[in-house]
Amino acid sequence: MKKEPFNRILDVNNFSFSYENPEAPLLNNLLFSLYENETVLLIGASGSGKSSLALCLNGLYPEAVEGVSSGNIYYRGKNIREFQKGELNQRIGIVFQDPESQFCMIKVEDELAFTLENRKIPSLEMPQRISQVLHDVGMEGVEKKKIHELSGGQKQKVALASVLLLEPELLILDEPTANLDPLSRVEFIDLLNSLRQKRDLALLIIEHEPDDWLDMTDRVLALGSSGKLIAQGPANTIFTKHAARLKKEGVFFPKCYMPENKNFGVRAPLPSSEEIISVKDLTFKRKRHTVLQNVNLNIHRGEFVSIAGENGAGKSTLLQLMAGLLPYKKGKILFFDRELQQWNQKELRKQIGYVFQNPEHQFITDTVIDELTYGMKLNGYTEEKQEDAATRLMKQFHLMHHRFSNPFSLSGGQKRRLSVAAMLDQTPDILFFDEPTFGQDASTTGELMHIVRQLQAEYDVTIVFVTHDMDIVDSTDRAIVLHDRNIIFNGNPEDLWEREDVINQARLRLPYRIRGIQQEGVIHDLIH
Repeated sequence: MKKEPFNRILDVNNFSFSYENPEAPLLNNLLFSLYENETVLLIGASGSGKSSLALCLNGLYPEAVEGVSSGNIYYRGKNIREFQKGELNQRIGIVFQDPESQFCMIKVEDELAFTLENRKIPSLEMPQRISQVLHDVGMEGVEKKKIHELSGGQKQKVALASVLLLEPELLILDEPTANLDPLSRVEFIDLLNSLRQKRDLALLIIEHEPDDWLDMTDRVLALGSSGKLIAQGPANTIFTKHAARLKKEGVFFPKCYMPENKNFGVRAPLPSSEEIISVKDLTFKRKRHTVLQNVNLNIHRGEFVSIAGENGAGKSTLLQLMAGLLPYKKGKILFFDRELQQWNQKELRKQIGYVFQNPEHQFITDTVIDELTYGMKLNGYTEEKQEDAATRLMKQFHLMHHRFSNPFSLSGGQKRRLSVAAMLDQTPDILFFDEPTFGQDASTTGELMHIVRQLQAEYDVTIVFVTHDMDIVDSTDRAIVLHDRNIIFNGNPEDLWEREDVINQARLRLPYRIRGIQQEGVIHDLIH
């Protein structure tokens, strides 16, 4: 049973924050409090400043980025400016969406010991504390393991353990499940709920997709694109009374508050029988580790194909191999009946587009406009055509106000939109996307799905998504599931949802469309 919140931990009083221009702040006159033992969900459109707010709350911003702030933030009644450097970070811990950005060491025990050393904990106490925190997060016995060998879910638990060793009162989690497979996501949320009760933690969770968090949420804060709080209160109030405003802002609604739209508003065409990619007996090793073994797969022109599977199943590796970004030694990949590795790279890049899981991996210029026109210049576009195409893409992906911004200075969601837009300056034969919707709000996710469906319908472009989002898998023409280095399912998504063995093996979940029907059936049975 949830405890009632009482004493305030944090008071935010008319707080504003800007990276560059104080006249146009990213966060604008925020006024709210956070209480002991409560769980608060912070929602808002991509680029609204949620992650920046998190870093302001524990005192890292504005100093770390030379930003400008006004107003005040109080921790237990004391202005956070009065705390010694590093002191507040122990009381307000942050877990980021990418756990690897927090790691400093190679082995698990060294990473955790590093945190304890910063707290000046005696070395004799460290083994017991490390053992206990690993037990608390369900990671007993991994002390000697190398962090890079862990799965995504395990890495996130180690990042959480490291923060818990600080013994914070308030834990801020910035999209902590964005990179996790569906089952690991549920397990991590359940773990947090258990830890919250065991340790009397207050939680502030930044999340685009709130569904799985609702059961443990006491209150919701909604941040608008203007940088102001547009609503705060219980979830039911937020998603009913403020529905129109939130939809206008492009915020993801919990699926229980809205009907499902399986095809994202665009009629799916029938794929062609022409094979565009043919994978034959493909085996790929990374050093001595076999990532994929004897994989066979055909992809047809005009198909929308999803690739799913647990963290570490080889999804991104398979995608990069099919896109010609990784060399292979055993097996064949044919692109239009011609060995992929025999293609001229310049010609291949015109016909194959690839959007990386980490958008920063593909940025090569200093401004958004240059990023969008880089490929156009190489392909001989006139300046007028470059300008027209880039303007259209910036409008389409809500980047017009960032025309001359450095791509690396954008928010996570904006970086993702730019990485996708940069691949759409021409119409390739096939587009590969590695987790293109993670970190995106409802509006931009819907727009991206609409765009790729239009490309599929109007230009016969083949679309291949690697995704953890089972609702997107549900909307595709064909689902491919990887497990234990090979394909264990290849067929219609409707057939996949009937395969409980595959769902369990690959740590997937049923899409909400089916979970909702099953839940309604259970409720009906209980009533009758």
